[in-house]
Amino acid sequence: MLHPDVASQIDAVPVDPARPLVVCDADEVLFDFMSGFEAFLGAEGVYFTWREYRLNGNLLHRPDDSPLAADQVRGAVERYFARHTETMAAIDGAAEGLARLARRTQVVVLSNLPLACRDARCRALARLGTDLPLVANLGAKGPAVAALARRAGAPVFFIDDSPTHHADVATHAAAVTRIHFVGHARLSGLIGPAPDSHARAEAWPDIVGLIERALGPEGP
Repeated sequence: MLHPDVASQIDAVPVDPARPLVVCDADEVLFDFMSGFEAFLGAEGVYFTWREYRLNGNLLHRPDDSPLAADQVRGAVERYFARHTETMAAIDGAAEGLARLARRTQVVVLSNLPLACRDARCRALARLGTDLPLVANLGAKGPAVAALARRAGAPVFFIDDSPTHHADVATHAAAVTRIHFVGHARLSGLIGPAPDSHARAEAWPDIVGLIERALGPEGP
């Protein structure tokens, strides 16, 4: 079920039913969340273990290597977003990929981040040379993608780094083509293929190629 704050944002997104729709994640797809987060953690006397693709249990205090409790992990993520949403580095090829996709599709950014950081993320998107509509999502992404897809009469594509979100979109919007992409190379190595995605991309040109091939040749 859609959170009311998410539903109101989706209602405000202009969706052209005659144009293909791309629903694109932000962190580790457009922006390098993990590199900045690791530096941020270091300043707080914490480090990420790089053992597996999750935060809980993998953020440890220095010097005793004790894990942060779940509420401490949430707090660290919230502080990082509050201070650095606008300044995260772009993933290689993201700006060029978005510009290429904009020729034939409409792109909506669906990003799980605190609603209070939405304006900062909009400014970060502007740095990529785009004013794409942004939906600050809460929780699972399946309901939000389904709500957007219902308004699109053309093919819909979903790009995200999280296998969990791919599984949820498969449940709520099975007709959507799901592309798995993890922009941070070291983090990508921790994640196997998302079982509920249709394809795994290793770089932005792969994403663009997958979508363009699905759309077929451009008209005259």
